[in-house]
Amino acid sequence: MAGSRKGSKPLWPVRLVAWLIVLACIGMVVTACQYQHVDPPSSFNLSGTWVLNERESDSAPDPDEIRRREDRDVLRGRQRDARASSAFVVHDFPVVGATRMVIEQDDYSMGIEYDSGGYRDVTWGERTRDYWTIRAGWRDEALVIESRRDPISGTETMRLEADGRRLRVEVFVKTGGQDVRAVRVFDQQ
Repeated sequence: MAGSRKGSKPLWPVRLVAWLIVLACIGMVVTACQYQHVDPPSSFNLSGTWVLNERESDSAPDPDEIRRREDRDVLRGRQRDARASSAFVVHDFPVVGATRMVIEQDDYSMGIEYDSGGYRDVTWGERTRDYWTIRAGWRDEALVIESRRDPISGTETMRLEADGRRLRVEVFVKTGGQDVRAVRVFDQQ
């Protein structure tokens, strides 16, 4: 038997180290694939006026309905942290309720004016603003904006379609209450 002769060393430590190296390499590759690039691709420009395509979009979340469901969850003991309410999702992630956006984009950031009167500035890279840590960059030909404020985290994935004339925004907000998923589709005017 290999490794059992007098004076020979067992092979299992060498194999274990080899497997650990392979797993570490796989982990680095997976992490690198998820890395967000902060330089906008030249083909990705959201500047312009975008109008909601209601037929292709999910309905906007109803904060009153969310609040009623969460109140029931509180009574049942399923939700305890009021800061984790998703009733504020329309406020914190205004794209889920917007029917019109005007976007200005440059090499460092973009500004979004919503029809509700709200305005949002998104800078490429990672920033902290109003208790939120926001990370914006590109992954798989899409702009990904990750926002985190304990205990809430949200991801907005913006992807251009139809030769850049359509914008698909997928939003997922995870809270300690009701999680929110929405797809909003906008056509450029």
